[in-house]
Amino acid sequence: MKKSTTWIIVIIIILVVLAIILLSTPKAGAPEGTIPEASGEETVMPGEGEEKEMEGEADVLQGAEQVVPDASPVSDKGEVLTSEGVPVDNTALPGSPEAPKQSRALDETEIPASAVKLTVTANGFSPSEFTVKPGQAVTLSVTSGDKTHVFKFDDNALQAVAVGVAGGETRAITFNAPTAGDYTFYCDVPGHRGRGETGVMHVK
Repeated sequence: MKKSTTWIIVIIIILVVLAIILLSTPKAGAPEGTIPEASGEETVMPGEGEEKEMEGEADVLQGAEQVVPDASPVSDKGEVLTSEGVPVDNTALPGSPEAPKQSRALDETEIPASAVKLTVTANGFSPSEFTVKPGQAVTLSVTSGDKTHVFKFDDNALQAVAVGVAGGETRAITFNAPTAGDYTFYCDVPGHRGRGETGVMHVK
């Protein structure tokens, strides 16, 4: 091996050792094990931001009431909320995080007296009409009297409001009624609408 090659290797080793020493030495004035703060910025410990965000959500949901188990809660101002504490979006896709959440299968005793109670069979919905006020927090229960049915509204303003029930099952959903008007609802199972499984929600 030539002398010049040996010197190059020695210089590289010295530079690597110096770099390691410089990188591992704490900055002057900072206690060992601390990270220096950038001027004017608040230090946030890992997980602290998430904790504050969760506290904010908890504050919003603290005054909210869950009308039926596992469905979207209602704030003390009458707004139906997501699990994050923001108002639901009736125009979202059904089942999305922004949409009103349908309940699990319910027992008759879990449905409040104030709920709009619909039963659906091959003969249609009973009742086939009901009336609510604009902006009202509506809890709607759907009971299947025979087989699987899927309650939906025809209007895109309420496309997120959907309830699927198996035979003999009851589920519910809570949502804020839209602006005044008549809103057709129906069973979305293929062929069911055509045989008369429809109705109207009057908002006035």
